[in-house]
Amino acid sequence: MINLDFLIFVESVSKYTKGDIDEGKTPLDVYTLCAIVRESFCISYTIRKDNNFYLYNETDHLLIKIEGKSLRYLGSDERSQALLLLRAFAKIENNENNNDREWIKSTPGIFVKKLPSSELILENINGNFNDNRIFITDISKENFKLNVKYGENIDENSSCCYLFSFSQESITFLKFLQKVNEECTLKNIDLSKIRGIENKILYINFLYDHRNY
Repeated sequence: MINLDFLIFVESVSKYTKGDIDEGKTPLDVYTLCAIVRESFCISYTIRKDNNFYLYNETDHLLIKIEGKSLRYLGSDERSQALLLLRAFAKIENNENNNDREWIKSTPGIFVKKLPSSELILENINGNFNDNRIFITDISKENFKLNVKYGENIDENSSCCYLFSFSQESITFLKFLQKVNEECTLKNIDLSKIRGIENKILYINFLYDHRNY
């Protein structure tokens, strides 16, 4: 069984309400996040059970985990995705013990946690970060001085963790990459010709779906 993890860094997420969604006023960044979640899991009226999705909000030090194997209530429409994310944000905001190290369940398959530091993301990812996994991130040699293998091809026969950031200039993202780089060699696959994180994930899932054809 091949498992795919997708970890997304965002500086912050716009505040919104259920009323905003119902009135078609979903913030653009939330709309983009919904598209990313949709492409991570939704396929022909079912859910990709072997995929996991992680969203790290840098400003709030908030980590959201969506587990495909236990995910429920996720529809293929933006409203469904936005409401599930909204509930997850509210769950951590209303939790008095949000500094606890335990995951807080929002809805089936969706969990939230406050982290003191982005360095702790590693220990909260389901898979192990090691050289048997591939860590993908659209980074340039000019912006990041890391031990990175460039020009790699996607290995459709291996479980992988794909790293993306809304901002390639994010200091938090850079520090996280440096932390990962202490434990393994980052491997960069150039997906720069594909616009949008959601479309990159769509392409990655497509390759894995057709690996035996």
